[in-house]
Amino acid sequence: MKDKPDKLLKYLPKDQVISVMGQDMCELDYTFLGFTEIYEHLAKIIPVQFTIIDFGCYLAPQSYYFRKHKGYIGVDTTKLRRFKFENTSHIAGTIQTFIQDILPACGSTNLDKTFAICSYVPDEEARRLVKESYKNIFVFYPFSEFTPLVRK
Repeated sequence: MKDKPDKLLKYLPKDQVISVMGQDMCELDYTFLGFTEIYEHLAKIIPVQFTIIDFGCYLAPQSYYFRKHKGYIGVDTTKLRRFKFENTSHIAGTIQTFIQDILPACGSTNLDKTFAICSYVPDEEARRLVKESYKNIFVFYPFSEFTPLVRK
């Protein structure tokens, strides 16, 4: 059975697909663009008046789903080119740096109309900071360390 292309692929601008996915060290391919179904569903329930901050966005193909929202800010440590639409901006840095240094400098940010997404980010401290810093959030990581019960 052949792998099916990620359904988002057909909506992304072809020039960006070539430019972004053709980069050396790109970890996306036509069958996996990064858990995009979650973003598709979130885009349907988050009001378009909201700014989306996507922590751990990697190359941000999912920004397509938020192109009609007030804004999309992708935060990730990668220095690779990312997908971008008219309302998109990208920050190359850690989640911790963004929340502790960049966010406070943006004094005019309306957190009531900001929605933070932190999906599939393995850094537990980063997930904690997102949860503590935003009231409108989606934080998901499917694995946490299992500590077996020790009987005495």
